[in-house]
Amino acid sequence: MANSGITPVPTRTATADDLAGVWPGVALVDVRSREEHAVASIPGSINIPLDELPSRLKDVPTTTVYLLCGSGKRSSQAATLLSGQGYDVVNVAGGITEWYRSGHPVTYAPDLGDTPRPGRWRQLLGRLSVQRPGQG
Repeated sequence: MANSGITPVPTRTATADDLAGVWPGVALVDVRSREEHAVASIPGSINIPLDELPSRLKDVPTTTVYLLCGSGKRSSQAATLLSGQGYDVVNVAGGITEWYRSGHPVTYAPDLGDTPRPGRWRQLLGRLSVQRPGQG
């Protein structure tokens, strides 16, 4: 629960495998950027970028919160900030990188490499020659 003026407690740390043992039954906050989270994320994670965290405390669950980033550095900073506000936090060491390396599920953005940009469909259709049966 959030209360200002509370002395931060030393940050607890969990490994990716520790998180996997309690996931998805815990609150998981990913403090990477919106762009990073959109590319790859742990299903069910809440994205609150580190730079937005001070202004989005109301979005942080009031239960034990597992914090995650790419490697553990930003989530460690988030843990310090949140524990200073009275939140019960656990930093996930190695972040989503270790989660992935340990074989745990990650949701990826769809590959849009072959998808034309918006507005290009008409242009592409104009280039296609459609042949009907009997024409040739």
